[in-house]
Amino acid sequence: MTRGDYLNPDSMRQQCSQAISRMEEDNQALKAVGESICEFAADPEIESRAFYALKQQLKDYQTVVEAMILANTFAIRDFRLLGARVGDEVLDGEIIFSQMENALSLKESYLIKEAVYRGKMMTAQEPVLYFYYCRRAEGYGCLAESSQRLYDRWRERTERFDEAAEGTRHLFQDSGHIGPLIQKGLSELPKTFRGGAYVYNKDSVWQKQLKNECLRLSMCFGDKGGDQNGPYALWQRGIESDREYIRELVHGYKEYEDYSDDEIEKLLIKLGDEGCGYVAFANIIADEYRGKEEEFRAVFGFPLFLENANGYEYIDYNRLTIDLYCASDNRDEKGVYNYGEDRSAISGAGTSPDSRIYRFERYMADCGVDVSIRNVECNAQNVYEKCREETDKGNRLIISTCPVRLVDERGEPAYMDGSHAMTVTGLTDDGRIEVSSWGEKYYITPEDPDYVSPEKNRAREAYIKLQSVSFKKE
Repeated sequence: MTRGDYLNPDSMRQQCSQAISRMEEDNQALKAVGESICEFAADPEIESRAFYALKQQLKDYQTVVEAMILANTFAIRDFRLLGARVGDEVLDGEIIFSQMENALSLKESYLIKEAVYRGKMMTAQEPVLYFYYCRRAEGYGCLAESSQRLYDRWRERTERFDEAAEGTRHLFQDSGHIGPLIQKGLSELPKTFRGGAYVYNKDSVWQKQLKNECLRLSMCFGDKGGDQNGPYALWQRGIESDREYIRELVHGYKEYEDYSDDEIEKLLIKLGDEGCGYVAFANIIADEYRGKEEEFRAVFGFPLFLENANGYEYIDYNRLTIDLYCASDNRDEKGVYNYGEDRSAISGAGTSPDSRIYRFERYMADCGVDVSIRNVECNAQNVYEKCREETDKGNRLIISTCPVRLVDERGEPAYMDGSHAMTVTGLTDDGRIEVSSWGEKYYITPEDPDYVSPEKNRAREAYIKLQSVSFKKE
C-alpha cells in the first residue's frame, strides 16, 4: 500500500454489482442475436450459392458473438470475485500512514522519556525517588509499547490492502486477452463482403485464434477436461443407466461385442492405465464442437453436454473417450486390431505420437470429419515458442513428456515416471505450459532439469514432444 491508495469496499461492491448487471443484460441481448443468426442461417426455404456463402459468414459472426458472451462471463466472474475480496473496511492510505507516523513519533517520544527516568533512577539517592522514577520509566515504557501496538494495528491495515490487491491482481486478465481478438474479428468481417457478395475465407486465422482463446477460457471456467480414470469411476458408481450406455458403446465395436460386465470393467481399468492420449484428443474434439452441439450430435450420435440434478451442464467426456478408445485402441496403420498389443487385460501399451496420428485421423474420418495431426519438432529450449507459433495459427496441441513433471495451481508437484500425453490449454507469462491432465489443470516448466539435461535423468529417455491438430474447414 502507498499513501495515495484508497479502498471503499461498499462503493467497490456497488460498482461491481452495477457492472455485473450491465454485462448480464448485454449477454442476454447477445444470446438473442446469436439465436436469430442461427434461425436465419437454418432457414430451409432459402437455398442458393450466395446464401451458402452468407451462412458461412454468419458462422463468423456467431463466433464473435460467442466470444463476446464468454468475455462478459469471465468479467462477471471477476467482478464477483473482486466484490468478495475487498473486505469490509475502508482503507485510506493518507489516514493510515499519518496514524502510523504519529504512533512511531509517540513511541520515540515515550522511549526518550523512559530513558530519561531510567537515568534518574541510577542517580537517585533516596528510595522514594528511586521508586518514583522507576514507576515513571515503566509507565513511559508501557506507553511506548502501546504506541507500537497501535502502529502494528495500522500497519495491518496496509497488509490487508496489499492482500486484497494481490488476491485480485490476476482478475480481468482472461477477458482482457480475448478483447483484441474480438476487435480483430469485427474489423475483418466487413472485408468478406466484396463485389456485392459475401466471400467466405476458410483459412481465416483470426477465427481460429479467437476460437482457441474461447476454448482455453472455457476449460478454465470450471471445465478442466476429461480424466482417463473417469469411465471406470462412472462404471464403479453402479448406476444402471450409466452402465447401460457404456455397454451399448462397447458392444457397438465387433472386437468387444460379446464382452461381459467383468470384461468391460477390465477394459475401463485398462483405459485408465493407458488412455492419456485418447483423453487428450477427446478434449480437443470437445473444444472444437463447443457451441456446435447439434453438429456434434449429428457427427457422433450422442450429445456433447449432459445436465446434472442441479441443472448444471457439463461435457460428457466419459462417453466421448470410451467411444474414441474402443474405435481406435490397438489398431495398426491399416485399422486392423492387434490382439497382442496389450500387456494384460488391465494394462495397455498406450499411444505414441505416430500411432495417435493414424488412429485419431481415422476415427475422425470415419465420423466424416477431416482432421490433420502432425508432429512438431521441438526440444525443452524451444517448446514454449513452438506452442505459441501453433496456437497463433489456430491449431490445438497435444504435448507428451517423459518423465511427468507437473505442478498444480498451488505449486504442488505431481510427479511420475514413464510418459504421459496431455492437452495444451494455455501459455503463462513466466514461460510455463498449461495443460489438462486427469481432469485437472497443471503446468509444465520446460526448464526442468529432467527435460533440459535428459542424459542425467534416471528414465534415460527424457523428452518433450509436441503434436499440432487442425480441423479442416469446408
